Amino acid sequence: MSAPQQLSRPLSARVASLPDPPDPMARQGAAETSKTVIQAAFEALDAGRTHYTDRPGILPLREKAVAEIGRRCGLELSADEATITCGATEARFVAIKKLVKPGQKILCAGSGAAVQGPAALIGAALTDDPNAEGIALIYLNSADPADRVEACAGAAISRESIWLIWDMSPDAGSAFHPAHLHPSLAERTITIGAVGDAHRGWRVGWLAGSKAANALRAYKQSITICTPSISQWAAMGIADPASEE
Repeated sequence: MSAPQQLSRPLSARVASLPDPPDPMARQGAAETSKTVIQAAFEALDAGRTHYTDRPGILPLREKAVAEIGRRCGLELSADEATITCGATEARFVAIKKLVKPGQKILCAGSGAAVQGPAALIGAALTDDPNAEGIALIYLNSADPADRVEACAGAAISRESIWLIWDMSPDAGSAFHPAHLHPSLAERTITIGAVGDAHRGWRVGWLAGSKAANALRAYKQSITICTPSISQWAAMGIADPASEE
């Protein structure tokens, strides 16, 4: 009989294979934390909003997230379809861990650097070939070349078992959304975003939409229960871009 295996050993090996994360202090050109964000955090502290929030996240912030999707991408979603996460990093991990199995592939329109870590941790492979076998999920973001995005999304149109992530967190100003390419893609596309530099360091993001919304929310809750209350209320201090136009 073979010796029992310890689950921590293969996981430790996968973690050791990951590249070192970038030094957050080396980032250039990042904006200082907005005074309105700081004020919103103080107001939340004064009001005693220091406990667990509703597990999906506070309703005003979920409404703010889906309003941002509507403003930028022209896609209407309900706040009930949104979950506030601990940054876009957690949102990407939740979606990939829940929707991709070990040995399957993630198709990337760009470099795929943002999903390299989650893929390695679960034993999935990255590919840039839309015709590859075993694709379970397509990762697209708003900074990817438009022709590559459409080519990769075409793989999901022809194979209805494939999920998509549309990551708005690079904030490249794109008004595109893959759900507009084909009616079948809306229910299979998870939209991910994060608050901007005015909220730098508070680690607040969100994932929204798709028929997997409830399952993704439940999995996020099993990891961190809810995103920190003060961070969420502080994010409410970010000015709405639509109000500045």
